[in-house]
Amino acid sequence: MSYKKYMQAKQQIKFELEQIRTDNLNAQYELLKQQINPHFLFNSLNTLKSMIDIKDESSGDFVVRLADFYRFTLDNRKMDLIPLKKELTILDAYVFLLTSRFEDGIEFKIDIPEEILNSYIPPFTLQLLCENCIKHNIVSLANPLIIKLYSDNDYIIIENNFQPKNIPQESAGIGIENIRERYKHFAEKELTILHNDHNFTVKLPIVDESFSNRR
Repeated sequence: MSYKKYMQAKQQIKFELEQIRTDNLNAQYELLKQQINPHFLFNSLNTLKSMIDIKDESSGDFVVRLADFYRFTLDNRKMDLIPLKKELTILDAYVFLLTSRFEDGIEFKIDIPEEILNSYIPPFTLQLLCENCIKHNIVSLANPLIIKLYSDNDYIIIENNFQPKNIPQESAGIGIENIRERYKHFAEKELTILHNDHNFTVKLPIVDESFSNRR
């Protein structure tokens, strides 16, 4: 085999391996989206039932926000990237649902500047990261979980105070790894995780419009 044919064959193998990797990643992502929604729906319906039982006046708003959230899920389930502005709009509905469930046991502080609202993000990223915060940390009136969302330089940052549960919840780690892999495809920088005794921080690279158009 000539050197030229050898290099062509090598490139073809590399391309096929990358295609297999991408197909596997997409399959994991679809599975991830299917896993998130039923679990969250179950918890939300339990919260709604409790609100109705005590005749909470905000139960009507809860139904509207829940419908908004699932409409977003259906509308964007096949999208690889969506505008950050749209993700934040549905995050607002998601935050309403969570604060209705946990009341003062959870607090969200969101400070995203207008100039990055037209950047892009894989859908469900912020929701998944918020769910991870709740899954692995104590959420209570005595120990409120504080989740901060803000930007710094070329990153969108989600940070929570670190107060791990006494009995850690098992996790396959698929969610974070899936987000990490997707950012390798859609951004020129990688997702970064920082962790100490006080905070757990995830830094998401900002994906600008020009890069998203190349996908």
